[in-house]
Amino acid sequence: MGIESDQVVYEYLSRVGDVAQQRQLSSATRMRLVSDLRNEIDRSRARATVDSPAAVRRIIARLGSPDDVVTAAAEGGGPAVPEPPRPAVPVQREGGTEPAPGPRRTTKPRRTEPATADGTEDATPRPDRPRGFRRVVPRPRP
Repeated sequence: MGIESDQVVYEYLSRVGDVAQQRQLSSATRMRLVSDLRNEIDRSRARATVDSPAAVRRIIARLGSPDDVVTAAAEGGGPAVPEPPRPAVPVQREGGTEPAPGPRRTTKPRRTEPATADGTEDATPRPDRPRGFRRVVPRPRP
């Protein structure tokens, strides 16, 4: 990606941030707006065949002026950048929930007494492991 193209993006995002601050949007909203715009510009630049300042200006023109983008974000409360379409999820086969044949291991519930020598409770309680998962590291022996 060229330095001139990066400069065009930086100037656009700076103007968006300035307009958002003038309209008194919260800092979290401004940060989310600029971040979403940067991500959208980066995705569009990755799809483009040529990375030139002119190509970046066309991408920015599609997004709209900083005033329009900030107004849309302030009114809608959400990101002004349209979300890209989500990828299609393959259809799940029926009956795929059956466990594989073989011996089934069961786990014992975790102990509830203090885990440290000084009598205080362990700072990170560990949830019980679901059934069917193979244990990779053996537990310490008592």
